[in-house]
Amino acid sequence: MKIAISNDSSLYKIISACGQLFIRVIETILTVFSKEKEAMIDPAKFTWTKYVEQNTPQILEELYRIMERYDYIPSLGDISDEQKRIITGERNWKTFMLYTYGARIEKNIRLCPQTDYILRGIPGMTMAFFSILEPHTGLSPHRGTFKGVLRYHLGLIVPQPEDLCGIRINDEVHHWQVGRSLIFDDTFTHEVWNNSDEKRVVLFVDFKRDYVFPINILNNAMIKLIRMSPFITNVLKRIEEGK
Repeated sequence: MKIAISNDSSLYKIISACGQLFIRVIETILTVFSKEKEAMIDPAKFTWTKYVEQNTPQILEELYRIMERYDYIPSLGDISDEQKRIITGERNWKTFMLYTYGARIEKNIRLCPQTDYILRGIPGMTMAFFSILEPHTGLSPHRGTFKGVLRYHLGLIVPQPEDLCGIRINDEVHHWQVGRSLIFDDTFTHEVWNNSDEKRVVLFVDFKRDYVFPINILNNAMIKLIRMSPFITNVLKRIEEGK
């Protein structure tokens, strides 16, 4: 049984503040040893991206089946109070969660076994979900939780024309394409918008950076600590409860 600490409690706020400070100290070390220093990373540097792209039709097939049960998919703001603060616009940001910091969401994975098989081919994968940004909705400028991972997007449903829907990362604007990969360091400030009348859907994945020993051990330990934090255990509890 997972024990959740209320986000409004003093204990949660103390743990959160101390945790964020500790993470920033560790990130200083990780930055020195990171192979990728820039905000945007060429997907071709990772051999597995082509495999994921080639399997886009299989992923889309399962996504469409899931979206038929659209009311079942929660907003990320409903399962994470921290993420609720960045959602802007008329609608919402739906997330069909599969993995959260290595924790498997079994009830969701059972509905998309092909996607799960493909995800398990991504080395160091820690988080994965279908990210559904509803029409006329955005995410205000923000940064990711931890520099020890990189972020991957596979375009699945992309409204047209492309300038209605995009992501700004470190002052550079990028647009998704169906079946194409986008990789970036999400600790650079970024924002997202969907100004179209359609949903935008990407397969959203975080995966571990490749560090030399013993920095890789430090990174793995930090990811495990974050997995055990109230920030993640509260999310898992709400997913289990169907909230």
